[in-house]
Amino acid sequence: MSSASTVPASGSFVLTEPQHPVAGRRTVYGQLQELKKLYLDDMIELYSMLTARSNQPMPAEQLQKLKHYKDVLHRMIPYLRVPEDRVPKEFNADKVDAFEKQIVNIMETFKRRRQGVA
Repeated sequence: MSSASTVPASGSFVLTEPQHPVAGRRTVYGQLQELKKLYLDDMIELYSMLTARSNQPMPAEQLQKLKHYKDVLHRMIPYLRVPEDRVPKEFNADKVDAFEKQIVNIMETFKRRRQGVA
């Protein structure tokens, strides 16, 4: 099974236009699988940490931010687990790229915070 995408060392995707919608879906599925390998375990760990922390006393504004990130992760994780035949038709290469950027931003935000605490 050939894919229309390649993953350079930077982790970003370089895409060519698929010739057929099924080929496009396979490409998107392959990209999601790469993101799954790269980020899923860390996303689940962060989600668990945010769940635990959201049960601790804190200022309302901080709690609201934690819940926001937790909700975003909760909505993103299923996309990394979706079977190939259930990849949403509107989920294209551009959306995968934006999806990866959002994952990276969230993970970096909390990585910086954890490093500042440690």
